Amino acid sequence: MSHKQSMSHKQFKSDGNIVAQYLFGLARSNPGLTVIKHDRVIFRTASAPDSGNAPKVTLVSGGGSGHEPTHAGFVGEGALDAAAAGAIFASPSTKQIFSALKAVESPKGTLIIVKNYTGDIIHFGLAAERAKAAGMNIELVAVGDDVSVGKSKGSLVGRRGLGATALVHKIAGAAASHGLDLSEVAKVAQSVVDNSVTINASLDHCSVPGHKSENILGEDEYEIGMGIHNESGTQKSSPLPSIPELVAQLLPLLLGVDEDRSYVKFDSKDDVVLMVNNMGGMSNLELGYATEVISEKLIEKYHIIPKRTITGAFVTALNGPGFGITLLNASKAGSHIIQYFDYPTTASGWNQTYHAAEDWKVLADGKVPTAPSIETVKNKKSSGVTADYDTFAKILLAGIARINEVEPKVTWYDTIAGDGDCGTTLVSGGKALTEAIENHSLRLDDAARGIEDVAHIVEDSMGGTSGGLYSIYLSALAKGVDDSGDKKLTVETFKEASQFALEALYKYTRARPGYRTLIDALQPFVETLNAGKGPRAAAQAAIEGAEKTRKMDALVGRASYVAKEELSKLDGEGGLPDPGAIGLAALLDGLVGAAGY
Repeated sequence: MSHKQSMSHKQFKSDGNIVAQYLFGLARSNPGLTVIKHDRVIFRTASAPDSGNAPKVTLVSGGGSGHEPTHAGFVGEGALDAAAAGAIFASPSTKQIFSALKAVESPKGTLIIVKNYTGDIIHFGLAAERAKAAGMNIELVAVGDDVSVGKSKGSLVGRRGLGATALVHKIAGAAASHGLDLSEVAKVAQSVVDNSVTINASLDHCSVPGHKSENILGEDEYEIGMGIHNESGTQKSSPLPSIPELVAQLLPLLLGVDEDRSYVKFDSKDDVVLMVNNMGGMSNLELGYATEVISEKLIEKYHIIPKRTITGAFVTALNGPGFGITLLNASKAGSHIIQYFDYPTTASGWNQTYHAAEDWKVLADGKVPTAPSIETVKNKKSSGVTADYDTFAKILLAGIARINEVEPKVTWYDTIAGDGDCGTTLVSGGKALTEAIENHSLRLDDAARGIEDVAHIVEDSMGGTSGGLYSIYLSALAKGVDDSGDKKLTVETFKEASQFALEALYKYTRARPGYRTLIDALQPFVETLNAGKGPRAAAQAAIEGAEKTRKMDALVGRASYVAKEELSKLDGEGGLPDPGAIGLAALLDGLVGAAGY
């Protein structure tokens, strides 16, 4: 599937007036915040001049909206005291900023933190001068951490403010909470800026609510050096990379391999903070994977073990489908930087659970604590029901081969009726069983123990609902064979055990014949076998049962949530069948055929 087909740019309708309502929603879910609706300002109620609390240096930030949780989400104890929210990707006005400054005016002074963009610098700078003229004690620090533009090209405008903005909010906020005076808090903020580097990369540009999507990149293109306002990056490339391939391109830019981008030096002895920032459109799964890839590469190739690692959405570009890597050299920034990083905050944007410095020591050597897998408890006692090892293995392999044959069609059915993994899940189970057979790790000379071993492998390798159902049935089937008292596995033994297993399965699923699930293949198989009609007739009954699901309404399982319009896509084929039933019928057909029936 192409990048354009797989990535959605659909949005809810919007009149563009969502920023003020966002601030109200933020305050509603974070007690202790006050909103000035007209000026789109949010501030800590406890930081207001009339709050009665002991004064401290206050921190004010803001900028265009669309980068949430920055800036409003960083208003909280131990971080910002107020933020002014402009329209999407547009700087707040000087009046808005001045309103934020007055809301948290302090006799100890106020530090303004602003990202290094022309509009922000002008408006926040003007507000700072007006505040000074009104007698307020104000200092301003501009955040610039982007390394996508080299020193020669960016010498006049400086670096753009990206992910390090969140680190400045958090660390400078902690410094202010420790009672430092304004010049000292400003020095801490500036030291974080001076010792931070960030690079962003994205699969596409973001979508602005209420505006038509600007999909600038081609289907197979990605961009390095992407900004946070839909501005272009410095390098477009194709084809789309894996995350490890992309990380291998990004880290040299951060670590100064290119002298023109060598803004901060890093040494293996330095205390380094790693932030992996979601630009808004990455799944948590992929972001967590990227974090581990980045960490491993830093440790293995560059011998840098991050002292602190944080991951999540901190400075976004609306729904930008990409991520940024920020490195802060805390050793060069100052002796208390890590302490301020660790200091707790109530700001919702700092979405990291509080951990004391002691808690991080377990990661000091760069290794994540691991534990061995719990060994599966197996019944070591022989069941007494023998089987021919080679014949058992041949039958299993034949069933696996049939699964592999039908996988593409089963997967296609499941993309419509489920989540698209039914076929691949079956193949995963088959692959694991094949390896076990090749390694002679299945006890196939003992019928009950062999089936029990298959059940364990299926559970480990398949996962999901189908893996659980298969494992329950096979475990009960093994018990049925074990309790048979027979000396050898026969059709009669299997017949009675299969009925026992089906009844056991019914204890754990509401699915019954006619509900459009794999039961529609399994139940006819078991019923026909127990009617004495033989394995071949039973396999045929399973196939016919699976085919009947084309005309059934889904009552349970994932397909029960799918619109009938989707389920009608294969009407020309007689209807869309249940993929699990089709897969199971193929498996049973393969097993029976290899057994000589």
